[in-house]
Amino acid sequence: MTCGMLLDLEWEALGRSVRTRDLEAAVHVEDRIAIPVRMLPVLQGDAMGATLREVLAAQGWEAQPDGSMTRVFGGVTATLDAGAATVTLVRSADATVTATGSARVVEGDAVDEARAARAAEALAERVLAGQRAKVTARLEAENVAALTREEATVRAALQEALNRVYRKALEQRARELGEVESIDERGDVRGGYEVTVVVKA
Repeated sequence: MTCGMLLDLEWEALGRSVRTRDLEAAVHVEDRIAIPVRMLPVLQGDAMGATLREVLAAQGWEAQPDGSMTRVFGGVTATLDAGAATVTLVRSADATVTATGSARVVEGDAVDEARAARAAEALAERVLAGQRAKVTARLEAENVAALTREEATVRAALQEALNRVYRKALEQRARELGEVESIDERGDVRGGYEVTVVVKA
């Protein structure tokens, strides 16, 4: 005689959930180029620097409380220092990067809960570091491209300003020596500039 048994087995599913960790970081990148300003001492003391500041103000540069002057060229800030010795081009860029790390945890298991939290944070930190490196490299490349593009424009504007400074300085110096009969200016396509002042002694 065969006996049969029917067994109903039920498996209790373990409750599993996911622990996530969100991280955020700010990325700030700043790059600069320094352009030395060299002027012949046609006038004494700070007269050359004062004349340069006067000419730059007419070109739209703004005086700052510390004695420097600034003007923005296509997203690049050009600053003439207070001593009129250097123009510094600066471009900065900012971004925010985010990352998420996750790990599964058995519900109700405190030890597993702590392990999952640590694993989620570690993963988020690794992802965040990778994101930060990528964004930093992109922002640096954008800064370099902008600085390279605007450097020529700033140098041209500075050269034009220096030409005007020399003209003013030579005229002033000539007037100190005697009566100015004539002033002749010539420029060429390469940016060369020549001023001839004739003084009647």
